[in-house]
Amino acid sequence: MAEWKDVGNLVAGAAPVLAGILGGPAGAVVGAAGALAASFLGVEPEPDRVVRALGNPENLLRLKELESAEKERLLAWQEKQLEAERDFERELGRRHEADMASDSWLSKNVRPLCLLIVTVAIVAASLDTKIAVDKLEALTGLGWGIYGYYFLGRSAFDKGAVRLHMGAK
Repeated sequence: MAEWKDVGNLVAGAAPVLAGILGGPAGAVVGAAGALAASFLGVEPEPDRVVRALGNPENLLRLKELESAEKERLLAWQEKQLEAERDFERELGRRHEADMASDSWLSKNVRPLCLLIVTVAIVAASLDTKIAVDKLEALTGLGWGIYGYYFLGRSAFDKGAVRLHMGAK
């Protein structure tokens, strides 16, 4: 089953602004851009239908025309996506600061505790031969997300190695 990101990958060469929106974080803007592209191609606003329609190379040219005609609207949508991402990052930073400023031991240690619990669960599930492979894969996928956030994302932000420079400086 295709997703809007798949459509974005297919149209990247012909319509890069549209592709950027479709490949962005899921939400109303992605759905609107997908519906616009589907409508322009005369298909249902579903990623699978649009992918099928893009099997015809002429439709890629049509999407390039769509991007030219609707560039202003597409750029406004892209700006909305970026603003939503900035808001999310600001809120995440505020939550971290509030947790660290709290007098509560739990608030300061909930993330390390989650890391510990997931690690113990992965090790225990790996040793249990009765656990279904798909469940173990789901658990390890969750673990990778938590490890990536905790060790890479948080450390880089806390140490100042990563700075977001979006919009005006």
